[in-house]
Amino acid sequence: MKRFLVLDSFRGLCALALIVHHSHIERSITELTFFRNASQFAGFFFALSGFLIYRRYIDRVSTTRQLGELMVNRICRVVPLHIAVLLFFIGFECLKLVLERYGLSLNYPAFSGDRAPGEILPNLLLIQAWWPGFNALSFNYPSWLISVQFYTWTIFALILFALPGFARKIFSLLCVLAFVALYRDFSLIPRNVLWGISCFFAGAITYRVYVRLRDSMPGPFIATVLEVAVLGGIYWMMTEGEQPLTIELGLLFCAAILIFSQEAGLISQLLRLRLFPALGRLWLSIYLTHAAVIFVLATALAVAAKFSGYALLMDKPSEAAGTMVRYLSTGSALNDNLLMLFVVVAVVVVSMLTHCYIEAPGIRFGEHWKRGTLYRRRKDDPRPEQV
Repeated sequence: MKRFLVLDSFRGLCALALIVHHSHIERSITELTFFRNASQFAGFFFALSGFLIYRRYIDRVSTTRQLGELMVNRICRVVPLHIAVLLFFIGFECLKLVLERYGLSLNYPAFSGDRAPGEILPNLLLIQAWWPGFNALSFNYPSWLISVQFYTWTIFALILFALPGFARKIFSLLCVLAFVALYRDFSLIPRNVLWGISCFFAGAITYRVYVRLRDSMPGPFIATVLEVAVLGGIYWMMTEGEQPLTIELGLLFCAAILIFSQEAGLISQLLRLRLFPALGRLWLSIYLTHAAVIFVLATALAVAAKFSGYALLMDKPSEAAGTMVRYLSTGSALNDNLLMLFVVVAVVVVSMLTHCYIEAPGIRFGEHWKRGTLYRRRKDDPRPEQV
């Protein structure tokens, strides 16, 4: 099955953009409008997931065994790394609890606010983004996307298994209804859930369009023009568009997926260079670990500021009324941007380790689980396809 290297590369680059978005370093590129709105790349993750999952499973969920294999694939793809990072945050709260008993406090009290004990079970079950009573951004806040994706995959699989003859029409209907609900600001379902469902099934529809057009691939010149145009449209929308951007950008992301799936333009050729697909393979590890790395750095700076007397952190009002955002600051634009570069490198290094020792073994475990060969699994098994 063909691997879309360029789309992989984009997924890795979007994950890097989210590192910048969440870093909040005062005089660095984090304050550029493009990166301040980089959370919108979650829509790209949803749409690309729909594109790839539809392609892989549309004709492969006709039996209970195949349904079970799909769910095993999805569980072993995301849950091991999600649980590992969640345990890191829980462990850190336990450490804070011990330090508080000795009179040392770090920022907020242990197991309070978005890391309250009541948020642990929803995170373990990946339901934190689905119910308004839970805090979707609790503990490892980027995992809200995995929460939405996981149960959207489940909805996709159950529809495909139970109603195969109507599945395509139902997917299209869900896409339209979710976009309409976003537009009308339907409040009974969390907005992030509607965002995920709309973009995921829009991505599935995009694959159907891709199949119809793949035999009429444009030449390099036209393909390059289309690639530049869609990237320019995304950049303009993210820097000049009126909030919220979810609907318009969701459709633009689907257009980008359709255009770059052809891999025919000059930008596509650039994104096929070895570095970019390598980042694409790390996208999940980058996405799920970057908040933990930023958190450790911010905590280290808070401790350093406390004992050195230098003001390395500051709180500023956020765009949401009544809330504050903690910024890292070294006092100069050069040092702040070097700090930003250090954060990106640190996240990539940590992601290489988590990919090697948690993510990839989880995928291999799933392959052996499906085959019934758990007791004969080997570390040198061939790497299965990642979606």
